[in-house]
Amino acid sequence: MTITEICKEINIINNIEKEKLIQNKYGYINNTIHCRSGNFQVISVGKTVMWDKKWITFPDFLMDYIKFILGKEWWNANIANPISEQHQIIRWHKGMVHFQNLQMRNCNGLYEAKVNSAMLSYLLLAYDLYTIDHNSELQKRIICRIQDKNQFQGALYELYIASLFIRAGFDIDYSDDTDHSQKHPEFDAKFPLTEQLIAIEAKSRHRNGLLGMRIDSNDQIFKLGITKLMNRASNKTPNKPFIVFIDINLPNERKQYQSAKKQLIKEIDKSYRNKSINDKFNLIFFTDHHPFSNSDNAPASIFFKKPIYIESTNSNHKIAEIDTVKTRILKSISQYGNIPNAFSDLDPYD
Repeated sequence: MTITEICKEINIINNIEKEKLIQNKYGYINNTIHCRSGNFQVISVGKTVMWDKKWITFPDFLMDYIKFILGKEWWNANIANPISEQHQIIRWHKGMVHFQNLQMRNCNGLYEAKVNSAMLSYLLLAYDLYTIDHNSELQKRIICRIQDKNQFQGALYELYIASLFIRAGFDIDYSDDTDHSQKHPEFDAKFPLTEQLIAIEAKSRHRNGLLGMRIDSNDQIFKLGITKLMNRASNKTPNKPFIVFIDINLPNERKQYQSAKKQLIKEIDKSYRNKSINDKFNLIFFTDHHPFSNSDNAPASIFFKKPIYIESTNSNHKIAEIDTVKTRILKSISQYGNIPNAFSDLDPYD
């Protein structure tokens, strides 16, 4: 074997190892398509090519990517609104910029501080949008819902669940919303190892004043209130295996895993004893995906890296290789919050 052939073999092995590292940290997602052209960083997202001089890191790109997806007209109209009427995304952006301005830059002109809640929330939304856009299809329907303050929280969670399944290696197939003869889940996810379609439904618990929701003095903010969401999701029971996700969306002062777990088990047990749950789903996962910190300047964290889930024995359709499916989902949830810093982080050949 020649030196050239040996070097080629080494490069192949190195690329395979880097692919494994990328998959372990970021999931089963497409490589970034990027290059430098003069002073410009160029990146291809799906069928769209974008470029800018100021994109040094991947988060630099993500900060502008949301503006591109939502549109300049929408952005300018909302950023001009009074603070009390501004969209949650605009509030996050302003909080992020304010936080950045308080930080020191290193010798390369980059920030090194751990992100706060506003910045992490903004970047997580941008990365979910990018993941779907670059690996599947980003529908106009979900963009319109993101733009609408009243639908934002539900749309935010739907994006999280869609990107979760993409990271887990599933193919996403959105339901036909033009068919009003029945209620549809959010989308179907095809597991490539079995080619089986699984219907996916996502529900988010609205909380008083959180994530842009209006303040309602009658809302019991500390009550989990998940039984109604479980039944609303189960009422969509499709003619295929069915997985439900419910975000409990706890307020910051109640984000304690063991306490939330005990409260969840208690409420679920009570609902089953009262026979108030239609458990035709195969699996139901309870998450609390929204990041939080104790103050605007404190580092943010993600609460439910280990979701609570239950498996039903009453489902009409079985999931093939269910243990592998669960493992993929749990791994993908644990990867949430892993945002590439460099464009090459998602490119095994760079």
